[in-house]
Amino acid sequence: MTPTTLLMDADIFAFAAASANEGVYYFNGVENDPVVDANLDRALLTVKRRVDEVANQLKGTRVIVCLTDEENFRYSVYPDYKGNRKNVRKPSTLRQVKDFLAANYETYKRPGLEADDCMGILSTHPTLIKGRKIIVSDDKDLGTIPGELHSPLKMKVGQVKTVTKWEADRYFMEQTLTGDSTDGYPGCKGIGAKSPFVTGLKDCKDAKEMWALVKAGFESKGLTEADALVQARCARILRADDWDFKARSVRLWNPPR
Repeated sequence: MTPTTLLMDADIFAFAAASANEGVYYFNGVENDPVVDANLDRALLTVKRRVDEVANQLKGTRVIVCLTDEENFRYSVYPDYKGNRKNVRKPSTLRQVKDFLAANYETYKRPGLEADDCMGILSTHPTLIKGRKIIVSDDKDLGTIPGELHSPLKMKVGQVKTVTKWEADRYFMEQTLTGDSTDGYPGCKGIGAKSPFVTGLKDCKDAKEMWALVKAGFESKGLTEADALVQARCARILRADDWDFKARSVRLWNPPR
């Protein structure tokens, strides 16, 4: 029987469990000083139940929980990356729920990386994990990683989608052009999903042709290839080739030539 390893997004599982088990109340219109009623025991029970439930549904023989590091290499690429989240309140038990996952499941966490990057690296490495690998995440950014993907909230129970390399590259290039308001990088301002620079990606045969179209899109707005590269490096969810395992450092993405 081929082993099946599930690469699980700890950020999303932990956030959902912590949020579901706390009440947040504002009095006298003071929104920056809420009263929080959180139940940590229920949050831990919820996250364990949910991880185990999905693992059973996908018939996983191994579960690796992927965790986000406190630092993020993208801050040095684009200082305003996720700047829109600085004042957003997080669930009060989020850190404890993540610590629980780290203590009770096999984990993968690397300096400067997000959980998305960890999943992308493990999924695309040819030999690090034997057998079948399935990324488990509801984050749309994982559509930029070739391989198998399960989205618990968006797919039927046990359903798995195969993302081809061409599909992953195309969506990565689209993200570079259109940006991501959730992650706080703008892409090329003035270019949306219906722009011919975006829709034209479907007619490109490989990443080299796609990048030429991305570059042209930025230049059409008076920007440069260097500007496009900054956005690409924000949008790029790391694959195995983007990570130096020996030095434990990122190899910043460069366009194909």
